[in-house]
Amino acid sequence: MKLLVRVLFILFILIGVLIAVSNRQPVELALWPLPHLMVMPLYLLVIGVLLLGVLGGLGMGWWAGRHHRRRARVASGEAVRLEREVQRLRQTDTPSTAEPNRLGPRDQKSLERQSALVASELSAVPTARGPFQ
Repeated sequence: MKLLVRVLFILFILIGVLIAVSNRQPVELALWPLPHLMVMPLYLLVIGVLLLGVLGGLGMGWWAGRHHRRRARVASGEAVRLEREVQRLRQTDTPSTAEPNRLGPRDQKSLERQSALVASELSAVPTARGPFQ
């Protein structure tokens, strides 16, 4: 993969040099709200427009991914909250079989929710079975 990236990088540099060498004629660029003309070589104009296109595409990709980043942030916060809750529940005394309702209702609901999450994750993971099982 590194070799492919380096080869493509060298290829793009060579194409940029070819554009610069073959398009050195000066051009006048007048942008509507600006009162003055800019005179620049044609290759700078071509490379500048290509660079603006790349930056525009990167910006649009970043903007399109905002929903995924927000969802990941929320999921990360939820995971941290659940981990704290698990630690808090582990620090409390574990109930014995004789006293099943020793936890409060909030703790009992949290424990049930954690058990349901773990059970759903375990059922989704395929188990490796040997030939004699």
